[in-house]
Amino acid sequence: MKSRVLSFGSLASPLARSQTQTVIDRIQEKLPRLTCQLNVLASPVAEGHRESEPFSAVSRQEWEFLAAQLRDEQSRLIVVEAPDLPYPLPEDLAVVCVPDRSNPFDAFLNRQGLIMDEMTDGSSVGVLSLRSKAQMSALWPDISFQVLRGGIDRAMETHLRKSEIDGLVLPAAVTEHLGIQGIVAEIFSPEFILPGAGQGILVVVGLAGDLEVGELLSDLHSKPSSVELQAELAFRSRIVSDQDLPVGALARVRDGELVILGATGSGVNRISVNGPVTEAEAIGAGLAQQILSSGKSFIDLLEADFPEGIPDDEEDDELLDSGDDLDDLDDLDDLDDLEDLRR
Repeated sequence: MKSRVLSFGSLASPLARSQTQTVIDRIQEKLPRLTCQLNVLASPVAEGHRESEPFSAVSRQEWEFLAAQLRDEQSRLIVVEAPDLPYPLPEDLAVVCVPDRSNPFDAFLNRQGLIMDEMTDGSSVGVLSLRSKAQMSALWPDISFQVLRGGIDRAMETHLRKSEIDGLVLPAAVTEHLGIQGIVAEIFSPEFILPGAGQGILVVVGLAGDLEVGELLSDLHSKPSSVELQAELAFRSRIVSDQDLPVGALARVRDGELVILGATGSGVNRISVNGPVTEAEAIGAGLAQQILSSGKSFIDLLEADFPEGIPDDEEDDELLDSGDDLDDLDDLDDLDDLEDLRR
């Protein structure tokens, strides 16, 4: 192979750079004669605009900035953590490669090395999503869980530098990328805390017409991880759109078959479906439909839209008593129907 250069665009944040460098290192292990160039880019988004948005390494505005880098051919590839990836992608962009998935579970960080069961009543623990808050509040009702906005870096500052909270829940894969496994006190199995869709998966994105780069990275591409990603993103897109709602999902490929588990709210009432790996998107969307058809799940999602309590004024009473029986939710054909009901 003649010498070639692949340019990667990355935001300057420690997490974004580490995730991109992780992929570059894996590429160069397999293809040592292929040169990879890291283009570090300052975020175009003011800090104040990031504070209210839920994301890990790349906010929605920053994603648009990185996508523009691809379209303008300033960089050939970008690396995005799957939970931050818009789905479906714009038609001119494509997932070029999905490397092997790393740890998909959630981890608890605590400066004293305490696990959750050892935390005193009234302790304050930061989480990154309503999913984490709902599931963990059900298991530890005497702990105060706060949803932190503005990305991983801001959450880390809140816990480690400012000590404003007593503990922090992060994706375990993030702690590995940042090299802070030493302060991880506990990793939660999915039987306790069901992770978010795409957690632990990095995605390499490029221009849809760039076939050469797909061939170059074919040895790095993991088919099982790609199938799990397809199922989980289809599930997420069908059930939560671009909102932060208390929904967890985990897909696994085992013995040539796909199994995906999903839940809302506390995660107690879980639904699992399975099927051939060739139908990953349909299976993920089908699981979401089953969950949307459940009256309990509907209430979970509705309550998430009203964290201070569902309004009880006359107009909202009419909405809830309009005759749309929760048992009839299996007739919903698309998310728009659910959005209409929830409004």
